[in-house]
Order: sequence, then structure tokens, then C-alpha cells
Amino acid sequence: MTGFIVRRTLSMLVTFIIVSVVIFLMMHSIPGGPFDGNEMPLPDNIRARLMAQLGLDKPLWEQYLRYMWGVLHFDFGIPFQSPGETVTGLILHSWVPSLVLGGLGILVGAPTGILLGIAAALKRNTWIDYIASALATLGLTIPVFVTSTLLILVFAVWLHWLPASGWGEPKRWILPILAYAAVPLATYARYTRAAMLDTLNKPFVIVLRAKGLSERKIIFEHVLRNSAIPMVTIFLPMFVGIATGSIFVEAMFRVPGLGAYFVSSINKRDYPLEMALMLLVSALFCISFLLSDILYALLNPRIRIDGRQR
Repeated sequence: MTGFIVRRTLSMLVTFIIVSVVIFLMMHSIPGGPFDGNEMPLPDNIRARLMAQLGLDKPLWEQYLRYMWGVLHFDFGIPFQSPGETVTGLILHSWVPSLVLGGLGILVGAPTGILLGIAAALKRNTWIDYIASALATLGLTIPVFVTSTLLILVFAVWLHWLPASGWGEPKRWILPILAYAAVPLATYARYTRAAMLDTLNKPFVIVLRAKGLSERKIIFEHVLRNSAIPMVTIFLPMFVGIATGSIFVEAMFRVPGLGAYFVSSINKRDYPLEMALMLLVSALFCISFLLSDILYALLNPRIRIDGRQR
């Protein structure tokens, strides 16, 4: 296990460096710069002075090394669109809405999806299975901005039960949470159903039934525990993907989260903020995959991480 963790950590570092280089080159390959906008055109001498002050007149390799040297010291620079703040402070401030709504969305969607998947597996080829499978398919195929639009149309426009957008009052969180919950609900419903059906067909279930164990005991003490591995291992990557903000959900519900800054940092060529956001997401995904592999090894003691039998 220790060797696996060391190898994965080293591969994470290599991945992190490659991602940083690719993101940096892609940002600078886009025509234009942070001071080339048409709204407030700057004189050439002032623009050149600002470029020199921010180090944007240096060769790309030098700009990259300077930025990564700052990253090593947890200094992600100053955002061009908000010079009075630091990139770190801006991310920490805007991450709260994304983390709260995304986290609550998973806490609502994942248990509901698991219950649907269990019901579908136990009542295979019945109306319960058909409804659960239809909901899971719809949740995975309908784009999130369509789901958000339908939620606003039904609960805010037609029924007038909830506000359509905003951030602050808890009642304004309900619709974004439901929009966030759609994907984990559908994903967990499909994973749980498939895992449960696979486990129910295993020989040990037949043996347990032959020994006279009750169906409830077999399901909750044996089948569910053996079916939990794929459900647990996908939780952390899914949590990272949702809790770092959805561009569409936050735009539809006007949530001041990370998703809005992903868009604005690209449009305004805000290199420090864009780099920091991409590196944050990359680092979180790498860590989540590492933790998921460790959880897999702990939940399935019959195999080692390196694939050799115990």
C-alpha cells in the first residue's frame, strides 16, 4: 500500500505539471490579452507599462516559471479583474456557494439514487424498475441547463413556491440543489442497480439462501456490502466535479460561485485566476482518485492495489 501511494503521488505531481503547462500554453494561444478590450481601450504606452508591470512582456517560459514558483509558495497572484483582492482570497470567497450547493446536491441525490437502484434491482422487470431506470436515463441524458430551466418554470413561474434565483436565504438554495442532485441521483441509481443485480447472481447468495437466512438479512448484511465498492469509489470524483461549481447551474440561478469565475477568467484573459482555478480542479481530481483507490483496497481486502492476490 505504501509503495502504491508513493507511486500515485509521484504520478499526480507529473500530471499536475503537464496540466499546468497545457493550460498555460492554451491561455496564451488565444488571440488578445487582458488589456485589449474594446470597452475601455488603453493607450499603447499605458498598456505596455501594465504588461511590463505584470511580467506579461516576458517570454512564455519565464512567465510560466515565475507563476509556478509563486504556486510553490501558495501565491497565485492578483486577479486582473479584481486588483484589490488576491486570487486565493477570491477563490475561497466564491467557493462557499459552490461547495454548499454542490455538497447538498450530492447528499440529496446520492442516497435517493441508491434507494432507487436497490428498489429497481429487487423488483427487476416490474413497474418500479422501469420508473427507476427511466429517471436514471433522463437524469443522465437531459442537459443540466434544461433541468434548471424546468425547475424554474415549474416551481418559480407556475407554482410560485420558490424564488427563481439568488443566493443568501436558504429557500433560494432549493432549486439549485435539486439541479445539482440530478446527476448523482441518476448515476447512483444505475450503478446501484447494476451492482446489486451482479451480486444477487453470485453463488454465495444461493448458499446463504440454502442455509435458511432471511431475505432481509441477505440483502442488507451481505449483498449491499459487496455492492458498495463501485458506489463508494465514484463518490469523491463526483463530489469534486460538482462541488467546484457548475457553469450552467450557477448561471441559471445567479449563484456567485466558482462557475462564474471560470467563464469571466477566460473572457477577460485573467491568466492568474484561470490558472489557479484549473490547477485547483486538477489537484482535487488527482487527490480524489488516489483516495478512491485506497478506499477500494480497504473495502475489497481480497486483492492488493497492485493487482496481486493476498
